[in-house]
Amino acid sequence: MSRPTRSSFLALAAGAAAGLSARAPAEAAKPNEMSDADVSKLYAAAKKEGTVVWWTAHYAQSAADRVRDAFKAKYPGIEVQFIRQTAQVIFQRLNQDLKSNVHELDVFASTDESHYVVLKKQNVLSAFVPADINKVPLSLRHLDPDEMYQIGALGFVLINFNTKVQPPHRWPQLGDPKWKDQLTLGHPAFSGYVGNWVVAMNDKYGWEYFKSIAANNPKIGRSVNDTVTDIVGGERMVGAGPDNYSLERKAGGNPIDIVYPDDGAVLITAPVAVLKAAPHPNAGRLFMNFMYSREYSQVLVKSYNYPLRTDVPSANGVKLDKIHWTRNKVERLETGIPEVVAKWRETFNV
Repeated sequence: MSRPTRSSFLALAAGAAAGLSARAPAEAAKPNEMSDADVSKLYAAAKKEGTVVWWTAHYAQSAADRVRDAFKAKYPGIEVQFIRQTAQVIFQRLNQDLKSNVHELDVFASTDESHYVVLKKQNVLSAFVPADINKVPLSLRHLDPDEMYQIGALGFVLINFNTKVQPPHRWPQLGDPKWKDQLTLGHPAFSGYVGNWVVAMNDKYGWEYFKSIAANNPKIGRSVNDTVTDIVGGERMVGAGPDNYSLERKAGGNPIDIVYPDDGAVLITAPVAVLKAAPHPNAGRLFMNFMYSREYSQVLVKSYNYPLRTDVPSANGVKLDKIHWTRNKVERLETGIPEVVAKWRETFNV
């Protein structure tokens, strides 16, 4: 199947830059931004490519399946090939491909924002501003000043617990000896969610915090979602886990619930970007643009993920501005995650 030439894509981009009337008056138009009128042109070009390849760490497999199905329903004729893995695993695979000059990926969706700083320095990302970026919370628009990546998903690390126990309400309480052999955690060397959480806790309480947790002999998995499996199965009672997958399992009748800690949940801003050498560049941009549609946020809510759009209510009715949360700056993640991974391996011997 023939692929649009570079000149044809540039023509689409030029059309996008000319049609930005849908922007909010207080916010200036951005280069490379799609207008609603341009999306149909992009869809036509994407259908000729026929496929989009997406690697994601944004949510659990069940949620990723729903996103794929919703995209295919909105844009028939484009297949979605995707891998759902932890952030560090898909980042390592992407770097291996780039070093080998292999280009199989269109859309990269990690939960570690510092990955995009590295990729931007390597000049492998393609600038793109979706049509409805002004529908996401103001503070999360245009994460990168050069528009090489945008927000793709939101989530929290907070306290998860089995409903058989009374949960702690502050992070330091995980170090209470009462939770010995009852804790479950992910691993910052694998999970972007966990890496964010460990950096935030280290900056807030120091590494002595994790030494107190280590004394309680926690079970250490890989993904932040492994904590949910442990709690639902009754193997462990308490953990630092996600909001989304935990609430989805709770809705299914499982004995798990969440606590927004009094000292702050950790907000995960999970970016998305299209690769410059994407084999399906138009399909990649169409897929990324879909992430700002009402359909995308609605399908996220069905799996208890936080909606990107401010005009779509969350599954549990809790508004983002009503939650006490902390968020790591991207420059802190860039240095902080390697630092805490080394300390983590030493402290927990994993």
